[in-house]
Amino acid sequence: MRLSVYKYFFCMALISLVWKGNAQNSLGEQIFDQKSNFTPVIKEAAVKQTDQPEIVDTVKKIKNINYSTPGAAYQTSYQTSKIEPAKMLNEPLSKIYRSLLKVGFGNYTMPYVDFFLNSLRSKDLYWGVRYSHLSSNAQYAGLGKTNFSDDGASLYAKKFYKKHTLSADFNYKRNMVHYYGFNDTLKNDNASLYKQYFQLFEGKLRLQSHYNDTLKKINHDIHLNYYNYGDHYNTYENNVFADALLNTRINKESFNVLVSADYYNVMSTHDTVNNFIAKLNPYFAAGGKKWKGDIGITGTVDYFDNPQQGTKFYFYPRLNIYYDIYQNIIIPYAGLDGGLTKNSYRSLSQTNPFVLSDLPYKNTDNKYNVYGGLRGALSSNTSYDAKVLYGRYNNMAYFLADYNASSENLFANRYKVVYMNTNFLNVSAQIKYQLKEKISFIAKGNYYHYSITDTTNNKPWHKPSFDITFSAHYNLKSKLLFRADIFVIGKQWARQEVTNGAVTAIQDVQLKGITDINLGVEYRYTKMLSFFANFNNIGSFRYYRWDKYPTQRFNFMIGLTFTPF
Repeated sequence: MRLSVYKYFFCMALISLVWKGNAQNSLGEQIFDQKSNFTPVIKEAAVKQTDQPEIVDTVKKIKNINYSTPGAAYQTSYQTSKIEPAKMLNEPLSKIYRSLLKVGFGNYTMPYVDFFLNSLRSKDLYWGVRYSHLSSNAQYAGLGKTNFSDDGASLYAKKFYKKHTLSADFNYKRNMVHYYGFNDTLKNDNASLYKQYFQLFEGKLRLQSHYNDTLKKINHDIHLNYYNYGDHYNTYENNVFADALLNTRINKESFNVLVSADYYNVMSTHDTVNNFIAKLNPYFAAGGKKWKGDIGITGTVDYFDNPQQGTKFYFYPRLNIYYDIYQNIIIPYAGLDGGLTKNSYRSLSQTNPFVLSDLPYKNTDNKYNVYGGLRGALSSNTSYDAKVLYGRYNNMAYFLADYNASSENLFANRYKVVYMNTNFLNVSAQIKYQLKEKISFIAKGNYYHYSITDTTNNKPWHKPSFDITFSAHYNLKSKLLFRADIFVIGKQWARQEVTNGAVTAIQDVQLKGITDINLGVEYRYTKMLSFFANFNNIGSFRYYRWDKYPTQRFNFMIGLTFTPF
């Protein structure tokens, strides 16, 4: 049907064109009228195609599936490879030298020598020797001969074992002084009449364990010491001392036992004294993240071989605790303790070299000390500590001038020892600033109050009421090192012989306080050579630590420190 329609229209168009061409040529315009009953019709399509895509889901859901897998072991082989342990690299060890020599010279004809010789680093054995000398030929106007000398020599060694360290020391000391505290108008040309020297021979042994597992092993630290101590006036003291600290762990606590035995014999021209002291101190120590403490008791036996003193037994408490409130910034602490202090010829003469050679001997019974304080850090560079202590002492030793002239005390200027019962109060404070190794500063002070219960001698003889110390160090690029020290000591009571006309009387007087300022500087030329200069008592004060015996005024020393090899 569609083709017939197309043919019809094509024929009609062709006839029209032919006719038109002919008419233009000869016939002119012609008109034809053709009628037909045919009507062309285009039917609608039976199915229309849509342009919208459709997704046809071809997955079918399967329900109630049950399945199982049969178990079967598959044999495999795995071979481990060795892993080397991690190692922490330490900082390189600084070089050490075998020797050190320090020499100097100052006014008052004051030579100084300090020499060390020691082994290098070793895992098996360490040893060393030391010799030191300091002397002065000073002469004070109006006083007796004032020269002195201090000599010392030491041998020491340490042997390292797998679980122990064995140490041995031998020390020799000789200290010479003169009892120059008298008017030089009385001076005798024979200085040996008021000369004194103290000589010490001492040997020490120590065995220390290093067990890590203290649940199965008992750590121990054992000392055995002997010394012979004598003077110019034929007074000799022999001492044997041994102690052991044993430590083990019980659950989480540390159990410690300290036991000691101390025997000394003093022989003088007038008397012989034997004293034996034994102590037993068991105590527990425990702690946590914030606190630490220990508690125990000390039993002591004190035996003298004279009927006046005989044998005495003492028991002292031991309790110490502290608690870190906040990151080491605020740490309160408190404690209660006590103990027996030995007063031998060596301990008394080293405190005051101007004592008599023939002395009475009593040991100081510190019945108790109760204390509390606060310590911590104000910053990463600044720390502090403040403390209050109160204690009771029986037979506390005091030094008092003896004005009874004798062959030993030719100029009535030596000191005797008196023992008095004392209630003691000490308030102390300290602050420290440390900036690496460049700057350090320490300021500390003590206030002392002595309440004497003895009605005859009611003054704390030669005990200062306070002391203050300031120390500062400055390191300038490890080339220049500066040091400054200031010492202030309060007034102290003394007993003096006062002459008023023809009358001579003994009076109690208060000595003036002491202020001492010292400066020092060191220049490090190389690691093996440096130079130093020290200036002491810059204010040139004439003060008395012991009545009748003034100290040196301004003095200085210059010298060098050298490493020979």
